[in-house]
Amino acid sequence: MQKNSIAVQSWFEDDLSVSRETLERLNRYADLVVKWQPRINIVGASTADDVWSRHLHDSAQLWPYVCDVAASGKIVDFGSGAGFPGIVLAILGAQHVTLMESNTKKTVFLMEATRICGCLDQIDIARERIEAAAPGAADLITARAFAPLPKLLEMGQRHLKPGGTYVLLKGRSFEDEVAEARAAGWHFAIDTHASLVDPTGVVMILQGVHRDGRD
Repeated sequence: MQKNSIAVQSWFEDDLSVSRETLERLNRYADLVVKWQPRINIVGASTADDVWSRHLHDSAQLWPYVCDVAASGKIVDFGSGAGFPGIVLAILGAQHVTLMESNTKKTVFLMEATRICGCLDQIDIARERIEAAAPGAADLITARAFAPLPKLLEMGQRHLKPGGTYVLLKGRSFEDEVAEARAAGWHFAIDTHASLVDPTGVVMILQGVHRDGRD
């Protein structure tokens, strides 16, 4: 049993009101991450024995901020890696999720995880670099441990529909990243919420994103 998994599963049941079936799908996903970790190092070695707390819980805390979009809108997840948060959001109920990941070995894992978790009808996998991928037409872009905010916005705007939203997991340097983005000419309304997992991190929500001299 992964450490902290029981406590985190209780959080899923109590705070997100997930069904037993959803918990079972999350369990299959967590087990698959542990199984594949020695092969391709899909998560940090220090977090592999705590997938529930460090990865599933971290990803699922986005659900209250995306659930209104998730039923009919399109979510694009940048740099999906092992599928966090994109696959977790699909298991929780997001109906249209595109995972953008250019690493071939990781995309093989993503395909297997999508199948094992019963998300084949909900998930598309874009197996190319974000800069080269066709515009994603996203209502909402998510990312976790992906890129500094200025670079993320530079790549993201061509994939985001007008009026779309970013919902991002950011670490301790989030204030510096916001300042750097504004210094680079980006404008946005921002809302932050303390992370439930990382005491120095936040869930960052950006709306109305545009850049000086651009739409």
